Amino acid sequence: MTTLRDHLHSIAAEARTVDLTERVIRKATRQRAGAYISGAAAVLAVVVAAAVPVIGGRQEGDIIASKVTDTLPASGVGPLKYAYYDWCGEKWTPGVNTHLFAKECAQWNVVTRTGETYRMPEALSVYTEQTADNYMNTNAPLVISADGGRVAYYSEKDQKIAVRDLDSGRVWLMPTPLSRAEMVARGVLLALSPGGTRLGISGGSGQDLVVEVETGKVSRIPEGWHVRTIGDGGDPVVVTREGKDDELGAMTEDGTVRAFPPTDDVQSVDLSQPSPDGGTVAFLAGMKGGLSASGALEESKPNDTIVVLDSTTGEILHKARLRGVPRDFQAWRAGGWLSRTEVIVSGPFLDDSWGKGGGKGTPVLGERTYRVNVRTGQVTPLATYTYAAWGGSLELPGF
Repeated sequence: MTTLRDHLHSIAAEARTVDLTERVIRKATRQRAGAYISGAAAVLAVVVAAAVPVIGGRQEGDIIASKVTDTLPASGVGPLKYAYYDWCGEKWTPGVNTHLFAKECAQWNVVTRTGETYRMPEALSVYTEQTADNYMNTNAPLVISADGGRVAYYSEKDQKIAVRDLDSGRVWLMPTPLSRAEMVARGVLLALSPGGTRLGISGGSGQDLVVEVETGKVSRIPEGWHVRTIGDGGDPVVVTREGKDDELGAMTEDGTVRAFPPTDDVQSVDLSQPSPDGGTVAFLAGMKGGLSASGALEESKPNDTIVVLDSTTGEILHKARLRGVPRDFQAWRAGGWLSRTEVIVSGPFLDDSWGKGGGKGTPVLGERTYRVNVRTGQVTPLATYTYAAWGGSLELPGF
């Protein structure tokens, strides 16, 4: 079984200097490996030499000038392209330069598809309570629906998770309270359905939840299982079993979980959202590398296969080797779908010129997205989102 430690080393070997701080928490929470977080911090101590961000999105080679103009308007905001916060452009040291946290530049910012950028002060961004055990848990979660129309975040004022419709401006508060202390101590992961109508909440002190955003109806995930990916109304909720990274299942309408049959293809994967018809999920497979028996870091190879599962039964419906793969392809997670046959995948980005310069100056890092045809395996580059600073986080719709 592939362990969290193996994945961290694989990511580190592939990406060299990516936003590992954020990914440790994200993957550890996804896999409900909370007990691994302090261990993961030790594993990564030797590889997190340069963490990340400030933002300047780049679409097919063109720099987008993103200038924060104001706080998010009450309504009438178009679909989002991404969200970020940037630590005010300064290199962050845990527990030291906490004076940055009160500044506007440390708030979550959202960028629309047409390039407007707004601060979102109601969404908690960074914590000040990092300790030796949780210092890698640096920010409160924020996720964007695949259609870009809704955003879920932690409202410190309300001590609850909130979902906001950007066009109408309506805000729904999730019915279950969640204290800031729980957020800091345990880490919380949010999963929005493609249309933002359902929200999965992992972490905190209780069982994982699925909430119908507009009605507030709550369904509790059976104990030991955790939300992995979620569809809109009527679509399945795919879950993973605690302590068993490779075991997936689907929660049925009666609240029980039907475990998927085991397969060697599923290895602590980051599943896509359900396809437009709700019937399938996809993931990348084939990544090789990690630790040898002696503990040495082995050479890592990127994913080379796209796999499609039936989202209700777990049956493998199709596998395709990736074709037309760019030279620097390093994708490791799948998100939303562009059509019934094309899914978006994403991976880390590092400006080679910074690495070749011996790591001097400020790194230009970020994420690249690609469209993958799940039938043919054809890979087509979509966009590159870059950040030039030392700390922060980036969130893309559908991931």
